[in-house]
Amino acid sequence: MINRPRSRSWALFVLALTAVVALVLHELGQLQPVEELLAYVIGPIQRSVASLVGGAGDLFGSFRDARELRDENRRLQSEINRLTTDNVRLKELEAENAALRDLLKFVRSNPTYTTQPADVIGRDPSPYFGTLIINAGDNRGLKPGMPVITGGSALVGRVLQVSPRTAKVQLMGDMSSAVNALIQDSRATGLVRGQPDGSLVMDFIPQEEKVKLGDVVLTSGLGGDLPRALVIGTVTEVTKRDIDLFQSASLRPAVDLNRLEVVQVITNFEVLDAQTSK
Repeated sequence: MINRPRSRSWALFVLALTAVVALVLHELGQLQPVEELLAYVIGPIQRSVASLVGGAGDLFGSFRDARELRDENRRLQSEINRLTTDNVRLKELEAENAALRDLLKFVRSNPTYTTQPADVIGRDPSPYFGTLIINAGDNRGLKPGMPVITGGSALVGRVLQVSPRTAKVQLMGDMSSAVNALIQDSRATGLVRGQPDGSLVMDFIPQEEKVKLGDVVLTSGLGGDLPRALVIGTVTEVTKRDIDLFQSASLRPAVDLNRLEVVQVITNFEVLDAQTSK
């Protein structure tokens, strides 16, 4: 127990003396060969340790950069999603405004008519789109037989049934639909009927009349059940045989029912023919 502190004191004395001697020898330049040898041996180890420390720093820096990039990507993706949504909404508003502008043109060019706008909210489940549903009914003064149009004075059909807030519209392509019509250029008259596939055919055109592809077909106003000069469609095919009393023409409807979203109902047209298509 007594020798142990003395041993420690001697060890400290020896270390201190060694340090002093080493310092004196260093100042006198006597340790330079030893120092160079140690630098030669320890240098590569120091460089390796420095490289490892630097690599670790770069690794942690890469992790930090990757996290910042992920955060930036999330922010940019969120911005892209917002801009995409805004773009879709603007396109939808643009399409709706275009449809409303077309309907407004008809109202301005036909000031004698009173019209009621309505949205298409349902379609016939059959593949032929014989009828559709609009969001206007008794509450907006609609009655059976009223003409239904869309942009550019194109005839959609007629109101078939009315409920308090909705109405069913019979389309031109419905098999029970029949409209008195005329060809714009030649003024030849006929009857436009709906076909099983939803297309239109103009029958009972006099044989002597010349019918051309691309001819525009309008409502004639005969019978008093529809206004004059509403656009029905254009001629795509003519069928004429010498043995028949009349010729017929296939029509491309002026209304694309697959894209129909907004319509106008002419509410002040007085139907002279009390019978309406059912």
